[in-house]
Amino acid sequence: MLATLFLTTACARIAQPEGWAGPTLADDLLVASIGRGELAAIDIGDSSGRVIWRFPPKDQKHDDGSKIDPDAIYSTPLVADGTVYFGAYDGWLYALDLATGDIRWQVETGGSIIGSAVVQDGVVYVSSDDGKLYAFDADSGQERWDKPFKSGDSIWATPLVADGVVYVASMDKKVYALDAASGEEKWHFKAKAGLASTPVLADGALLVGGLDSRIRALDAASGEEKWQFKADDWFWTQPLVLGDSVYAGCLSGKVYALDVNDGTPKWAQPFDTEAPVRAAPVLLDDVLLIANRKGKLFGLDPQNGQPVWPLPIDLAKTVLADPLAQGATAYISAQGGDLFTVSTDGTYKRLLLTE
Repeated sequence: MLATLFLTTACARIAQPEGWAGPTLADDLLVASIGRGELAAIDIGDSSGRVIWRFPPKDQKHDDGSKIDPDAIYSTPLVADGTVYFGAYDGWLYALDLATGDIRWQVETGGSIIGSAVVQDGVVYVSSDDGKLYAFDADSGQERWDKPFKSGDSIWATPLVADGVVYVASMDKKVYALDAASGEEKWHFKAKAGLASTPVLADGALLVGGLDSRIRALDAASGEEKWQFKADDWFWTQPLVLGDSVYAGCLSGKVYALDVNDGTPKWAQPFDTEAPVRAAPVLLDDVLLIANRKGKLFGLDPQNGQPVWPLPIDLAKTVLADPLAQGATAYISAQGGDLFTVSTDGTYKRLLLTE
């Protein structure tokens, strides 16, 4: 259902998008989606859950005079140098003051923004459903490239920036490596189906999952394939690399552990959550935390894939957003705006908000 929703509307707007933005922590402020198209900064320092600000503002408009209506937020907010950057389903990229929520600048792309923004060396990189990757000045929102990079189809993945190169996966079945300063293509690799997973780097290898049910390791310098692993359904999660292991869940509900060097399975068998896994795995101290679409959370031993909690946590809420792990605590955003904290011992609580 999740994948079909997007694939059948790749060139048209969804009537009632929900969003699945994950939370971000900046000191004692948790920046998170608290409802459809609504973002908030929440003070968690004294456990009060006090809302410091909400976005969008009631009395501010776009530069063209139109009403600010994000519609939905899929893009996990990014905080850098006191500024919150995030894209919305309305196609706008916003830069907000972390302390007040005031808009520092806003710029419109040509399509809905699904992936998160990335800031590197004073430049904000963000992809759009219009198939383009944009580069904006982090302070002003002015374009930094002569023109955006254009792929052959929608881009839903978050770009990865490392060592002067921007890597981005596209629904046109290709992974691109671009010069971060100019946006010029250095190489591309073509898979067998669209790519919605955000790439990660591990010792010179670029790891990316695809809708061809494969995870691939590409040489980051050349784009040549080093290995591939085929599962029984699509990979939409961003892989997690810990040491020499790669962890990723797929839409069949299975979670895999692979050797980062050759892609061979490291567990005796994959762990089955029995519902699609869209959220990325995270490490909660020494526990591998997995969330499936139905809101069940599993704590696994990363060495063997066996449960370390007697029973999974059942939030009874749809969970598609990537959890945020901070030491022994993880923050979970569920659709509808509910926020939860989860501890290493398998206990959880709902974060209650106050004004």
